[in-house]
Amino acid sequence: MTADSQLVGRHIFGADAEGYASARPHYPESLYAALAAEGALVPGADVFEIGPGTGQASRRLITADVGSLTLVEPDPVLAGELASLGHPVRVVNAPLEDAGLAPESFDLGVAATSFHWVDTSRGLSMVRDLLRPDGVWAMWWTVLHDPEADLFSRAVLPLLKDAELPPSLRGPEQRHYSLWTDDRLAELRAAGFMHAAHQMHEMTLRITAAEMRALYATFSMIRRMEPQLRARVLAGIEAVGEQGFGGVIERRFRIPLFLARKAPGAA
Repeated sequence: MTADSQLVGRHIFGADAEGYASARPHYPESLYAALAAEGALVPGADVFEIGPGTGQASRRLITADVGSLTLVEPDPVLAGELASLGHPVRVVNAPLEDAGLAPESFDLGVAATSFHWVDTSRGLSMVRDLLRPDGVWAMWWTVLHDPEADLFSRAVLPLLKDAELPPSLRGPEQRHYSLWTDDRLAELRAAGFMHAAHQMHEMTLRITAAEMRALYATFSMIRRMEPQLRARVLAGIEAVGEQGFGGVIERRFRIPLFLARKAPGAA
């Protein structure tokens, strides 16, 4: 990932925070059940979240009665809105690399559809250092644009052929970063984590063509387009939904979850 890509990810989503919040689907409860099963998402836990965006995961973490929730959000607009979540939330408006969090201060760290914007070689080591011994790291993604497994994503692929791909997508088939399972697990082990594991969660939603247009409008590769091109692409995406799918698309979203633990005696 280039330094330019990182900078884009730090400001592009706050330009339409309301659209992002309303269009992105929530994460399935099975994810939070998995964190609880690890003994990580429990009452009183000290938690940090990297790149919370509009707080979709943050709000659910709060309901688990955590002791504290530190949100590391580089976008100043999003950080300002997250501050309204109140107790037990602390918002740090900075990228992870500049957040200045104290080592060994947290029981659980999470990143929900965000860690592809972080330099993994540095970021995972930093995350590990923030955790207390035996602390848990969890990162997951909702794979929203999924040409290898989803008919709608494949149908709109020609409209996106000239898009500048974000770090979450690779190659002409636009395969998602989180689906390179062996690579992600190897990175966790290389950063010194124990018990690196992968789970695949799923959810199925019925989405109208207009809602699909709104969802795609939140993608960085579309937000980076020049306004007239962006309008044409989004109109084309809605037309595919109306003409090719009868106006309502049944989408099965894949949600890869990666879990790992800091060694009990690690410093």
